Amino acid sequence: MSASQAITPELRRWIVAQSEAGVAPVALLASMKASGWQEDVAREALTQTLGALASSLLSAASPAGAGMAATHEEPDRTAREWGAVPDPQVQGRHTIAVGGHDIQVLMTSQRPRVVVFGQVLTLQECEALCQAAQPRLERSETVQVATGGNEVNAARTSDGMFFQRAETPLIAGLEQRIATLMNWPLERGEGLQILRYRPGAQYKPHFDYFDPSQPGTARMVERGGQRVGTLIIY
Repeated sequence: MSASQAITPELRRWIVAQSEAGVAPVALLASMKASGWQEDVAREALTQTLGALASSLLSAASPAGAGMAATHEEPDRTAREWGAVPDPQVQGRHTIAVGGHDIQVLMTSQRPRVVVFGQVLTLQECEALCQAAQPRLERSETVQVATGGNEVNAARTSDGMFFQRAETPLIAGLEQRIATLMNWPLERGEGLQILRYRPGAQYKPHFDYFDPSQPGTARMVERGGQRVGTLIIY
């Protein structure tokens, strides 16, 4: 094990939070490696934290056992039912009917995984959301990676706000529509966020997830979980 990559209590808490959010051990391993963790350290951390199940799944996902993880006799129930990330069911479809609302499938890509939808919201729904959000818009903040707190940052100059989950019948209905469209449990969604970019406003390039190598990640994940998919509506 590298002396510079110790398995800390914060890392274990992050692993537990990710597992409880439905992220499979194989996906956790890939995320840790992408963030700079050495594979042997990452595997040891997952095995120590999640036990024999993680060990067997990671072994099945090694080059010698590629493709075996999905058929393991006792995979994590949530991972088995929902997979590691949201996965809209769009194969061969031009429209998807969700609760009587027809949504267009305009473009799909596997690598990277991107789906472009049309008419996710009606014009009336957009106007209602903007009207409800208007008096609550404030300068958007970014996450402090060192502490897990929030701060105003020059890299992000939009205004924004969050609705509470199911805050109104409209919000509750849209949350259910989005959960169905994304093929992801309703209870694992974030509250709807409204963002306004005035002329010249921006959000500089950034990662849309919490980097496990950063010290503030454990606090952020404990507070709201890891983001595994994003639906942006213009």
